[in-house]
Amino acid sequence: MTKYVILISLDWERPQDGRSSLGTASIAASLKTANIPFDLIEAAVNDHDFDDKAFQQQVMQQIDLRNSEGHECLVGIGAFIWNEPVTQQLTQAIHNSTSAAIVLGGPQISYAKAGDLERLYPFADVFVRGHGEKAMVALATGALPDDLGIHFAGQTDLGKKAEYTLEELPSPYLTGILQPGKKVRWETMRGCPFKCSFCQHRSSTDRYKLKNHQLDFERIVKEARLFAQSGVERISILDPIFHLDVKRTVELLILFNEIGLTAELALQCRFESVKDEFLDALRGLNVVLEFGLQTAIENEGKLIGRPNDLTKAEAVIQKLKARNIRFEVSLIYGLPGQTLASFKKSLSWCWEQGVENIRAWPLMILRGTELDHQREEYGLIESSDEAIPHVVASNSFSHTEYLQMQALADACNPENIQVAHISNKPPKELNHAIFYRA
Repeated sequence: MTKYVILISLDWERPQDGRSSLGTASIAASLKTANIPFDLIEAAVNDHDFDDKAFQQQVMQQIDLRNSEGHECLVGIGAFIWNEPVTQQLTQAIHNSTSAAIVLGGPQISYAKAGDLERLYPFADVFVRGHGEKAMVALATGALPDDLGIHFAGQTDLGKKAEYTLEELPSPYLTGILQPGKKVRWETMRGCPFKCSFCQHRSSTDRYKLKNHQLDFERIVKEARLFAQSGVERISILDPIFHLDVKRTVELLILFNEIGLTAELALQCRFESVKDEFLDALRGLNVVLEFGLQTAIENEGKLIGRPNDLTKAEAVIQKLKARNIRFEVSLIYGLPGQTLASFKKSLSWCWEQGVENIRAWPLMILRGTELDHQREEYGLIESSDEAIPHVVASNSFSHTEYLQMQALADACNPENIQVAHISNKPPKELNHAIFYRA
């Protein structure tokens, strides 16, 4: 008997990206394509109107409704660093009050080491590591291949992740799960071949095969046409590095021009990977390139597995200026080995290059990253009163120096002040860089 799936999206809304979770919507698209009944319940945990108790009640009522109709329910929840407390409370409430099976996926699950999941989430029944689309379809129908990253609570945890080719996944936009609004989130690929110690985008396998991580080319073109026809104004492309496959990227950009895509395209990029043909293909498009430099200090770059070729970066910046291509550079403060003085040097490097838009974010320690296992080595101390904990002191800087770095960062992100004024929320609660730029 096919189970009725209730998908829960507890997102962190960034004003420039739109609200809907692309990951949850992609799972919903797979369920719809497989003719599996489902409900999608969404909320943003950083919305000033969010009430965890009211949200719990909404979920419980939906489970009761489907049970009263004779359905056996499967509740799927995406677990992220920003919704950890809410997820814990919600799973306990569902476990204690209903017979629904609870499935957890997302980065908090995918990057937990084998044997830890039941301890971390004692009220969950099933866990999915890696891409969740096929796993949710399999769990709902009872067909359980062993290559989908599924782990049942109480069984031996092998720590396996689903790592399948993404080309066959249906589109949440083309299936009607998501309706294009003024701002949308989009993806053309997943994962990253680089090994930055702070990042969960890094590949879970020893060898990164780019083709296996790319979505279907024709699907992307159809989605782009839909966005153009729908009058979308901004598209935040979530690819860790949009231009990894230069040939494919250029073909896409040319097609975007041909179909009349006028939306602002926010593309995450890496200085060292920028090629002239990529920059040339941007002509005629409304783009802003987002470069994650993280630090301009050589030793800090080595400590986080993110060395920068500043000579290359400087050359690319000059090319961007010559072509009048808008761009921004992001930094991280709170890095291992970083000091107040070295953070100022990174800012100074940006100013010397004439970078007009600098974004600086506090360091978050994400589960399962190399940095997660180096807390003691670098003396990393996290905040205890934030929705998303971040590093506030270490062996190389005091909390007082951290506050000075934070003040410099806020001064570099002037729009934070404006958004905070509108919503009565502090800037750091609104604009955390949930996914670090590449």
